[in-house]
Amino acid sequence: MRLAWIVGSAIFVGVCLRVALAATPKIVTDLTNVIALSLAFAGLVVLTHYLGLLSLGQGAFVGVGAYAALHVVNDFGAPVLWMPLAGLIAGALVGAVVAIPSLRLPKAYLALLTLSLGVAFPIILRQVDGNLPVTLDGEFVAPSWTGIAENDEHIWELFLVAAYASIAIFLVQGLLRGPIGRAFIASRDQPEAARAFGIPVYRLRLFGVALSGGMAGLAGGLLMVPTNFNDYTHFPEELSIKMFALAMAFGGSRLISAVPGALVLIFLPVWLLDRNWVVEYGWVGF
Repeated sequence: MRLAWIVGSAIFVGVCLRVALAATPKIVTDLTNVIALSLAFAGLVVLTHYLGLLSLGQGAFVGVGAYAALHVVNDFGAPVLWMPLAGLIAGALVGAVVAIPSLRLPKAYLALLTLSLGVAFPIILRQVDGNLPVTLDGEFVAPSWTGIAENDEHIWELFLVAAYASIAIFLVQGLLRGPIGRAFIASRDQPEAARAFGIPVYRLRLFGVALSGGMAGLAGGLLMVPTNFNDYTHFPEELSIKMFALAMAFGGSRLISAVPGALVLIFLPVWLLDRNWVVEYGWVGF
């Protein structure tokens, strides 16, 4: 398994280098968004496969992370390199707040509450930030030691997002391979038996929902790296439904299964638009 991780990481680095150095800036930016959104899809994998829970509001958690990341820089002067961590914290906190009441009820209530959040979030964001986009007060300038030219900032943004995503996936995968991952599966398959063996099923599920929301929030924070502005139209209510549908279509037991869904969500609209099969599309959806 460790060898598979090494090989997969080497392939991932090779693909990033190839795309960053050979592709157009637009393709590099799209790939950056794919890598960021893969974290949100991975959060759905954790929720559905390991816990047997459903979230129909993952797009809202992404939006929460994007909002927090942007405003922690604009309002509090935080360094832009650390702003994705604000998205991680915000997504985890909102996930926990949503989970606390719903997990005491049948599983369907979590799906309903997250769906409500997905519908309400763009309305709330419009009321908070207004109709106009909010621009990030900061720039992602590549350090001199990277050798990346100032006008090639998209390459630095790709590597920065890839580094964040790789570390996050590595840490979460390690967590899922250990006792917590096994406890997740036990609480999914036999919750009563798990309780009999002393596993705190409610707190475990609460942690799982917060973890999933934190991963989506981190994805939202990372989306601000190549985009540099936020707007309520970025996170329409149908985004969460698309993410859930793609996660189910490409679902698997490993976090790597999150990548195909993100690829389709970002690149399918571009492919359709290039062939004049659609006339317009959203920023992270079709």
